[in-house]
Amino acid sequence: MFFNSLTRSGLKCLGLSLALGIFLSSCWGPDEPAPLPSMPLISIGFEDEIQNEGIMPVIFRGDGHVSYTEGVSGKALDLSHTSKYRKPVVLAKDHHSNITDYPGITVLLWVRLSPDDFNHYTILSQKDEFEDFEPLGWSLSTGINGSWSWWMSDGIHQTHYRPTPGRQAINDGEWHLLGFSIDFDTQEARLFYDGMNVAVYSLQQEDFRFFEQALFLGADPFSADPVLDTFNGTVDDLTVWSRVLSPGQVDALYQQYKSSKAPLYKNMPDSLTIMNWNIWGGGMREGRFVGVKRVAEIIRSSGADLISMQETFASGPLIADMLGFYFYQRSDGLSVLSRYPLGETYNIYRSRVSGAITVELPEDNRTVFCPVYLSYLPNNGPMIMSGKAVADSVVVREMETRGSEMRYIVWELQSLVDRNDQVPLILAGDFNSGSHLDWTEANRQNRYDLVIDYPATRILDNAGFVDSYRQIYPDEVAHPGFTWSPRFREVLHDRVNFVFYNGSRVAPSWANIIDTHPLGFPSDHGALVVSFKWEK
Repeated sequence: MFFNSLTRSGLKCLGLSLALGIFLSSCWGPDEPAPLPSMPLISIGFEDEIQNEGIMPVIFRGDGHVSYTEGVSGKALDLSHTSKYRKPVVLAKDHHSNITDYPGITVLLWVRLSPDDFNHYTILSQKDEFEDFEPLGWSLSTGINGSWSWWMSDGIHQTHYRPTPGRQAINDGEWHLLGFSIDFDTQEARLFYDGMNVAVYSLQQEDFRFFEQALFLGADPFSADPVLDTFNGTVDDLTVWSRVLSPGQVDALYQQYKSSKAPLYKNMPDSLTIMNWNIWGGGMREGRFVGVKRVAEIIRSSGADLISMQETFASGPLIADMLGFYFYQRSDGLSVLSRYPLGETYNIYRSRVSGAITVELPEDNRTVFCPVYLSYLPNNGPMIMSGKAVADSVVVREMETRGSEMRYIVWELQSLVDRNDQVPLILAGDFNSGSHLDWTEANRQNRYDLVIDYPATRILDNAGFVDSYRQIYPDEVAHPGFTWSPRFREVLHDRVNFVFYNGSRVAPSWANIIDTHPLGFPSDHGALVVSFKWEK
């Protein structure tokens, strides 16, 4: 069916290049979809039979007495309540083929879920047992109230993506393309819904051997009763590639049958508005949904295009879907939300502390965005407020954690800074410490009679990064810019959230702190918002 679908799409200009895995660029104009990828390892189209048209030898179990129905094109595997035969199908690969020998993998399939069934079902999965630990593997499943979900674990570390039916439904009677890619070298996952790369995840997994296990279509491999737990829906065009497909290639596969859903930004924006916000415990302190809803409302009203978010936890996909944004999770507590598509990532220092990702802007422009979340220890606030602190002692304590972390971050960012001045680098984060530009001689009377050369900000300053808020408001006395804390009075109020930048193409035009909401502010940190204008 894979090759039939290519023919139906009119891609006859491929010729011999398909067999070689090469595509002729002259077949596509500048406004057409990206070239389709070449032959996959597995390609199953369910045209009244189950057989692999890919290049990997596959052994099937459960492929006899199977029901079929109308597919996204041609026939599809029918596991719905209207089918006569409902049971999972197992695909076992040849023992001589090792998927983990390849640089990466991409898995895609078309799905249509029965509209009135909100039970949890596994649609596609590979799993293995891990002695003394949880099962390891991955699964694509039905999600919350008609959406979908993705899970992966190596038995120790788990990653779970749970989008919302408001943006990513699969039970609306339509066919939807779901899938993911894994880059084994960079340990990165990209998740796809209807051709869009909706999310990017840095993985902590150290063992991907579960990709060598049998592939279960229609039920969980560890289900006690696979027929009882069989997916109530239909499946078409299951494909597995031995590499990471680009978002453009995935969108091209989607556009064989449907119009692209990805928003098209044709013109370069005049400005780029950045937010840094620690949303405090997933933003749920005002309610599991209410608090998260208020976080999304504040972000939307701010006009932010890019958000560096700390303490995101499980709320990230929900907030991203509320905003219609792309989502990048570097770790449970550190993420990025973006109005614009997300490109190449960089594993800067430790995943819980920092990362970097390319944001793809219109007209082939881009910026590198670096989210940061420095250590919350040591807590120097009580010591400073006691009046007994010595500036040098504070600096020494800061260097043991936050200063040291920032030093490593700057070292690893240097190659990106030096690479291309036309690609600005914006760093936004919760530093959990003050700034050397605030704790100055001029501001001593407001800072417990202390002048502190805070190392985290000083290291950035020495590396050529500019504090955007202090550039706009150079008077530290008149504009303290406190972000810690709008909820607590008896703490050391300070500016601990920052947006720094490096590069000549952007310059900050305005900045403000958001720390109120008419119904109750959902975080213990104020949100810093800085808008940058693009220089010609």
